Amino acid sequence: MLATRFEINGERHYRTGDKPDKAYPSVTTILGKCASESSKKALRNWIAKNPGGSAAAAARGTAVHEACEAYIRGKEITIEEEYLPFWDGLSKHLDRYDEFLWSEMPLRPEWAYCTGDDGISRVWSHKYQYCGCPDLIGVRNDTVIIGDFKTSNQPYSRYYPKGKDDRSRFTGWNKFNKCAMQLGAYSIAIEESLGLVIDCAQIIVSTPEIDQSFILNTAELDKYKTKWLQKIRKYQEIKAEEEKAKHILKELKEELENSRDDLTSSDVSTDTSNKADHCKATV
Repeated sequence: MLATRFEINGERHYRTGDKPDKAYPSVTTILGKCASESSKKALRNWIAKNPGGSAAAAARGTAVHEACEAYIRGKEITIEEEYLPFWDGLSKHLDRYDEFLWSEMPLRPEWAYCTGDDGISRVWSHKYQYCGCPDLIGVRNDTVIIGDFKTSNQPYSRYYPKGKDDRSRFTGWNKFNKCAMQLGAYSIAIEESLGLVIDCAQIIVSTPEIDQSFILNTAELDKYKTKWLQKIRKYQEIKAEEEKAKHILKELKEELENSRDDLTSSDVSTDTSNKADHCKATV
């Protein structure tokens, strides 16, 4: 059985459902690769100051996603008590949908090809060469919406903070933009792989204190689609530079090895004909 999801040099990739021989990097991999150096540095500093924080955040996110999926499917919700503050309030946003088409995996039988033999679902774009895993596709008032669930210790912000000292709002704004680009990426891939046109997007954020809902209309979603395609170009440029550097390094290594092999016996003194004339120990 071929793995649907795997890593290449530490970067997450997915096989496509229609062409198993094709595998592309994930949306989150591309966004991470294209992040600014200041963002990467901030993330490294946060990880250093919060040992185990990344794993804890991932566990929290998984728990809330599973609760949302169970709620959508009408199953019993089981969630650990420590994550309840992040779950409370989310159901009201889900109740506004008339129908669900996707919840971590396709809910329409004709889209079964999007789920691999290992149970992992994804959408993809052969045109732009990437894959992604949407949280939710639903319908409200005949409008097709792609949604994403996020858990956070701090609220998200649609607008750039006016005061430079407000670091918490800057973080929230940065997270909002990253998530909006994810939804733009998924929208493009959904149209190509499912033949479904997304009308708008929704970001549902859950914090211990409040829950938030951000709706991106068609025009706003199109703006983030454009930003995503810019990230795709940047990622391709980065990978091309990496391949170029790898090729140069390989050539230098081969040149060094060849120069060693070219050393002949004449380059090393092996003349022992008059050793006895100069060796004091000779009798």
